[in-house]
Amino acid sequence: MIYISKIFLLVAIFLLPFSHFKLIYNFSISDFSFLVSFFFIAIFQINNNISFKKLLLDNEFLIPILLYSIGFFISMNSSFNPIDSLFGYFQILFIFIIIYYNFSFHNMSESFLIKLLYLLAFTSSAITLFILLYFFTNIDYSFNMLSVYKGWGGRRFSYGLMEPNIAARIAAQSIPVLLLFSIKSKSILIKIFNSFFMFVVVASIILTASRTGLVIMIIGFLSFFIFYYQYSRKFNLFKLLTSCLIFVFLSTIMISNYPDFIEPSFKRYSTILDPSSSSSSKERLLVLDKSLNLINQNPIIGKGMGNSHNLTGVSIHNPIILSWLENGFIGFVGFMLIYIIIIYYIVAAYYNRFFMSNVLLLLAVISIMMVVGDMFMANSYKRVLWVPAILFIIYFKQLNRNQLIKS
Repeated sequence: MIYISKIFLLVAIFLLPFSHFKLIYNFSISDFSFLVSFFFIAIFQINNNISFKKLLLDNEFLIPILLYSIGFFISMNSSFNPIDSLFGYFQILFIFIIIYYNFSFHNMSESFLIKLLYLLAFTSSAITLFILLYFFTNIDYSFNMLSVYKGWGGRRFSYGLMEPNIAARIAAQSIPVLLLFSIKSKSILIKIFNSFFMFVVVASIILTASRTGLVIMIIGFLSFFIFYYQYSRKFNLFKLLTSCLIFVFLSTIMISNYPDFIEPSFKRYSTILDPSSSSSSKERLLVLDKSLNLINQNPIIGKGMGNSHNLTGVSIHNPIILSWLENGFIGFVGFMLIYIIIIYYIVAAYYNRFFMSNVLLLLAVISIMMVVGDMFMANSYKRVLWVPAILFIIYFKQLNRNQLIKS
């Protein structure tokens, strides 16, 4: 049963970036694979008489989710559409119950986690390649399976009917994985292959013209090198420079031959330090101010999950404020605790030098990118963005237990 569960887990990871492949509502084929995987591993654990106490102690997110649930049900009566609110709530439960226990019930080996991470990075990188090809040819070579398109003012690229910010964040997650394998590999061919795909990923993020994507990409690079130095206490400058030179060479060719590739994006990037020069930034600030005024009217009881855009006109691009407006103060505390827990484990991993694990280092980098990126997003239901952070905490706990046993 463990073997079957892991097969479906691999399928679920492979399909994670394809959230637009839906079976019903927001339930995707990847979600279905997670559910089947969970079914088999849960049966195995029940047959092995897993204790209820272990279930409670194993999940760091149970108390935050309990608080979030209290806030949700207290505020549900205020919702314009309680059924939609309930479906949104189920997505949160799916992430922190089904997906969390699915991973925690498995004893994750380093080699299996490497497969998961590289599979996710490969899938995300392949998608970005199709986006880049669409930029060059205006043809979707995926035969419309990825639904690659150019919209949002006719200058921003995305896929899967997702807003460009989400596409950029999905792509950015693969950068630390490609970077580490490029540095650690002894093969020049693998270095070239990873560097090429890293260039493709960065190029596609630029094509999305996502300011959030740019910020988390920079944070990802900085975090990677800071964490990698803490992990190894040294840098192999030759390996690092080899990857960087390949990347710079490809970037120079791209910019010199396609000046329109970078110009629209940098116009948006220039507004990061001056929000008043961007109509979308000013709109978000106005929506944030309106949301805080609505919260002040009744800070305890929210307006109902998935209901905020009916009151503010545009979704709030911050999940913590969003959870307060929609699920009240208790829901706000619960959701904020989720991010605090992730940050706590990132700090703990850093001070433990990631237990000398490449995989934990990668997961920590992707987790910090996820936390920062989420602070500028409208909702936090995307499984593809949460899975690495959940894997990070589960694997940290596993390595920590192993270290305690050895000592």
